[in-house]
Amino acid sequence: MRPLEVLVIECPGDRLNAEIIAALTSAVDSGTLRIIDVTFVHKDGAGVVTSYELAELEEHELLAYDFVDETRGLLSADDIRAIGERISYESSAILTVIEHAWTGRIERTVLAADGRIVLHARIPPDVASAALESSEALRQAPLEGGNPCSADG
Repeated sequence: MRPLEVLVIECPGDRLNAEIIAALTSAVDSGTLRIIDVTFVHKDGAGVVTSYELAELEEHELLAYDFVDETRGLLSADDIRAIGERISYESSAILTVIEHAWTGRIERTVLAADGRIVLHARIPPDVASAALESSEALRQAPLEGGNPCSADG
């Protein structure tokens, strides 16, 4: 099993946007992601959080979530409660546990070559943004002392 991540997508109102569902479906259909658990959360205007599972949807609603591979109950009640606190008022969210399926081929190739994956870590978005901004600033900064090389050699 490859590394798992929790991905929470929030939308205002009581339902997810159809384009978001289409994007998730596309990611699964392309083999990029595998969704192995899903829970839905809604926070009303008073801050009351309710959650429900895929199995609680009506049959016609289930069709939109055909991309979900399976549900394993990986998110605990405490996980759902903690995530629910982060959801905006009068909003809904889909809480997913995802597997980066695209890493499977890389993993099999590495193992077949008697290699091993030593680290597969996610860089937090704020750290990644800061590093990229710093790198770009250094790349664009003028060099001290002028150009080290000239067309003349």
